[in-house]
Amino acid sequence: MLPLIILIVGGFIIAILSTLSGGGASLLLMPLIGFAVGTKSIAPIMTIGISMSSSSRVYYFWEHIDWKLFRWLFPSTILGSILGSLLYAYLSSEYLQIIIGIFLISTVYQLKGKKTNQTNKDPDSELDHNSNDVSLDKSDSLDELEKPKTSWKAWYFAPIGFIISFLSGLIGGVGPLMNSAYLKYGIPKEGLIGTRSANAVVLHVTKIISYGSMGFIDWEIAKYGILLGVASVIGNYWGKKYLMLLSEAKFRYIVVLSMIISGVIILWKNRVLGEEIMEFLIQI
Repeated sequence: MLPLIILIVGGFIIAILSTLSGGGASLLLMPLIGFAVGTKSIAPIMTIGISMSSSSRVYYFWEHIDWKLFRWLFPSTILGSILGSLLYAYLSSEYLQIIIGIFLISTVYQLKGKKTNQTNKDPDSELDHNSNDVSLDKSDSLDELEKPKTSWKAWYFAPIGFIISFLSGLIGGVGPLMNSAYLKYGIPKEGLIGTRSANAVVLHVTKIISYGSMGFIDWEIAKYGILLGVASVIGNYWGKKYLMLLSEAKFRYIVVLSMIISGVIILWKNRVLGEEIMEFLIQI
């Protein structure tokens, strides 16, 4: 009974944190599920819980969804998740998890940006700059994380979506791995969460069908997944309320920070294999 309570309460708290970090706290579900149910059922239970959680976020942030991005993500997400799910039972994912962890930690460089020099700015150029970037409080110390000026196109998300969904089907969850692409595209916080959640629904529903067809989901797993999903739906409601209190800059900061923390969690989870790899490289 205690593990079940921990799963529900933990799922509620993680849902709030995940909303505030653009989905960046979802990897915390892995050790939570592992403690409550066991490691073998992590992937299908996460898939059921996150699909319900993402569906509620789609409802909460419907008007902010970037449908142009979603159209590019839709077909590649389905293909990638099916392929990843089919290979779930046959391939070892530990090496991939280490690579993902290193990549997530490397996003620390996104915290470095150009500081705004208010004293040397021409008034006209400053007006121009403000019209193109996300409006921020001048006193905000996180002004280096304003909306970036990039040439990223919506179609870039088709191949990216395929790779991310493939890894998600293979591993069970890749947390905030795709948030780096959303940040480079320059989408606002509500749009990031809404669009990411709409794509996540497609991803995880496809995975549920794939896992189910291969016999990885039974009633016991479905029960835990649904309980986790219900707790997450309630947590998302409160997460949306807290999100409204964040500026765009602070949100971007939290998103990048959550990616770094997720990377650390993944590497710690696979630390034994990581040590073996380091020993091998030293011998070379």
